[in-house]
Amino acid sequence: MPSKKIKVLFASYECAPFYKVGGLGDVACSLPKALSKLGADIRVVLPYYLAIKKNYPSLNKISSLKISIAGEQLAVDIFESQLPGSSVPVYFLANKYFAVADIFDAASRFRFTLFSALLARAGELFHWQPDIIHLNDWHTALVPTFLKKSQPAVKTIFTIHNLAYSGGTSLQLLARFGLAASDFSSLKNNTLNPLREAISQSDLITTVSPTYAKEILTPEFGCGLEDVLQQIKKDLSGILNGLDYQFFNPTRDPYLKINYSQKSLSKKIFNKHFLQNKAGLPTNSAVPLVALIGRLASQKGFDLLAKILPDIFQLPVQLVILGSGEKCYEETLTLLSQKYPRQFRFFPIFDPALANQIYAGADIFVMPSRYEPCGLGQLIAMRYGTLPLVRATGGLKDTVINFTGKNTATATGFVFKDYDSTKLFAALKRAINLFPNHKIWRKLQLNGMSADFSWCRSARQYLRLYRHLQN
Repeated sequence: MPSKKIKVLFASYECAPFYKVGGLGDVACSLPKALSKLGADIRVVLPYYLAIKKNYPSLNKISSLKISIAGEQLAVDIFESQLPGSSVPVYFLANKYFAVADIFDAASRFRFTLFSALLARAGELFHWQPDIIHLNDWHTALVPTFLKKSQPAVKTIFTIHNLAYSGGTSLQLLARFGLAASDFSSLKNNTLNPLREAISQSDLITTVSPTYAKEILTPEFGCGLEDVLQQIKKDLSGILNGLDYQFFNPTRDPYLKINYSQKSLSKKIFNKHFLQNKAGLPTNSAVPLVALIGRLASQKGFDLLAKILPDIFQLPVQLVILGSGEKCYEETLTLLSQKYPRQFRFFPIFDPALANQIYAGADIFVMPSRYEPCGLGQLIAMRYGTLPLVRATGGLKDTVINFTGKNTATATGFVFKDYDSTKLFAALKRAINLFPNHKIWRKLQLNGMSADFSWCRSARQYLRLYRHLQN
């Protein structure tokens, strides 16, 4: 590796623990730490929202400046912290447009266009000039456009975490930042698709699993962007998101009733009994406990699940679901939990402690997603010795090895292919039928627990891309 450290600015609208909405928040915390350990000079940047100001009031202000942008002299304060457990700097950009309670209000398009415009002036803001800016999703998608006007030597990598959210922005708004139709590859009804521009203007594109990288080249998963993705597919890579093995660690997870490891996997049963008690279900070691955690939406397969729930409760099974989302699913699950109180408990919240208790206490973890760019639930489940049952899409296909009956040495879970409720039901029955075979079940658990989905592996792949751009 060259002695000179490569300088990377990692730009994201969220970063755990400071501000987290979804999986990108975890990535923005974990990936830069892994890259720093590999020798990169990497720094994270995100806006300074009201929630961050409230929850982290003692952040260190390192500079204040005025920048001429969007037709006005804008006061920008820069605060700094570090990613927990590391020396990786985190910068927070503060101004009146970021100081809001709801970051996705009616002004969100202006807010994130402004964020992109500021990122293109990183050297001026931080007195530190990155070689590469690593961009994430539509909130940072206009950085390559601004860079081409001011800093064309700075390279960009753009990571697509979910192609379905593109951040459509009007040309009228963009004109306030000095941008015109000629700056973009295409407009539709005087509206820009920022994702399309990032894909066409960034130096390299990545997404969060090899299978999703292939899927988004097709009309089924391309969200109308498959044409531009086909044009740049030689510059498109699929790199699996990793899992923070320090946090998701059953040997020392503080939320668990009893900690356990591969060598003491028999202790997992105490977490099952704890979960059964917490959920108000009968304590029963012999009944398979099935779990789902996540956003209640059709994308996550809840339309499939809703069709077969009455049939599931005819099986010798218990079910726990944690999550909130679309009202129709919340109402259905609430009614069913009242109808089948000895088999089903629905927690219509999100509670990180309870989530980890479910990962540790369940026997089977179900993710029947319509599409799943990467998915973390199946990785966490395997880490905790819970067998995932997933549909063969995106990162789910890349990470779970289907048990066929002949591959006990390598299988880690159960996989079904077609997006169909009967296929989901058949896969679930297959898992339930295998559950009494303790020898095979234990081997599948150990296979999953020993799989390596750490960030270190993914970080090496990103570092290779950085070096490729640098050279």
